[in-house]
Amino acid sequence: MKNIPAVSVMMAEYNTDLNYLKESIESILNQTFNNFEFIIIDDCGRNDLRALAKEYGDDRLRIIKNSENKGLVYSLNKAIKEARADYLVRMDTDDIAELDRIEKLYDFITKNPEHAVVGSRAMEFSEDGDIGVISRPGEKNKLSLVRGDGPVHPTVIMKKEAVQSVDGYPDFRRAEDFALWAELLIHGYRIYITPDVLLRYRVNLADYSKRTLRYRMGELKAKMHYFPKLGATLVDYRQVLKSVVAGIAPRRLVYAYKRLLLLQREEDKNDDHSSS
Repeated sequence: MKNIPAVSVMMAEYNTDLNYLKESIESILNQTFNNFEFIIIDDCGRNDLRALAKEYGDDRLRIIKNSENKGLVYSLNKAIKEARADYLVRMDTDDIAELDRIEKLYDFITKNPEHAVVGSRAMEFSEDGDIGVISRPGEKNKLSLVRGDGPVHPTVIMKKEAVQSVDGYPDFRRAEDFALWAELLIHGYRIYITPDVLLRYRVNLADYSKRTLRYRMGELKAKMHYFPKLGATLVDYRQVLKSVVAGIAPRRLVYAYKRLLLLQREEDKNDDHSSS
């Protein structure tokens, strides 16, 4: 019987650009920390993941194929059930992990066992280059989550036991991460984000076609479901309004606005450093 790995990396794949997918997979296989299994759930897309795994010849890769296209929530919950390790690391199919990402996350969560979820900051980037660092370090509570200050999903390491205790990812399309953080916080678990930038988070204009109001319905339903449980105030419900506005605005405008916000945030930080 194979040794039980310390970490199970979880990825769900469906029709990712093959170049992006290879970059993402290789950034995990080349980690400084190597005591992991890499579970990729094949959600019946066009990519031949078993053939791709053979190219790498790495026995840490485990390709598990769904019987039919089931979607992200089903695939992630399947990966959790298949995971043999006590710690789960999320990875998306088009992002790039820094080489010491797993090492630093595992080191932090094992030395700080009071936290069930530990995320990092991320560098958002596109084909045009780096956009800016996203996520704020520190401990997150219920109101942090309500106000949009939660972990960036593909940056996290999680205790499998904690995730299973709340029955995994709730079925809210495109809001499964928010819903999971909400469930964990409601049940008394703790979430922390380190100041390290350990992931390159890819964002392209095409992604914003998936952020229309029709695609945001899962997000809106999740917020309306969890906001009362998280102690949201009337003012906090403007987050729901922001989701509606973002869903009906032209995608180029939303993309340009977000890029401008991140650039402004970086300029403000630089100004603060130069004046101190």
